[in-house]
Amino acid sequence: MNEAKLIQDLEEINRNVDNSKKLPGAKNVYLAAGWFSDKQEELLKDAFIKLSANPSIAHIHVPLLHQYGGMALGESNNEPGFEWGAMTYKADIKAIDNSDITVAVFEAEDPDSGTAMELGYSVASNTPVVSVFDGNLDEHPINLMLSFGTDAHVTSTAELVDYDFFDITPNRYMGKLI
Repeated sequence: MNEAKLIQDLEEINRNVDNSKKLPGAKNVYLAAGWFSDKQEELLKDAFIKLSANPSIAHIHVPLLHQYGGMALGESNNEPGFEWGAMTYKADIKAIDNSDITVAVFEAEDPDSGTAMELGYSVASNTPVVSVFDGNLDEHPINLMLSFGTDAHVTSTAELVDYDFFDITPNRYMGKLI
């Protein structure tokens, strides 16, 4: 994990977004995803790229780009203080409150607990949730709290580019549960 490089990559992706193709009434998204493994980093970047290309999405809030004091939890901040933790938490909660939709990205093999909390808060605050469950869902079943906590789900970040966020139609999770 190279958090500084990931932040640079996300900022570069954001600079290259073509906002001229956004539809009127496009939605603001809170992108909940871990970045604590190479696979989680890959999923976060790919989800950001795909959502950025989706004309029904106006703005994407990526918590990693908005950490308190500009310092994310990782190699350079592996022992965060109380102030950093409290303020980062509050900023994330406020960002969910300010979003129209939460997109929660889970790696089946290693679902991030912070992303699970963000999904739970979104559900409690009536923010619609679209989840990505990526990986072998038969070998690594999804926790029922995650699968039932989502309004709709997809099984690949690739599906986010064409997903209609104006019409989030609930769908039933069909994989194994734990």
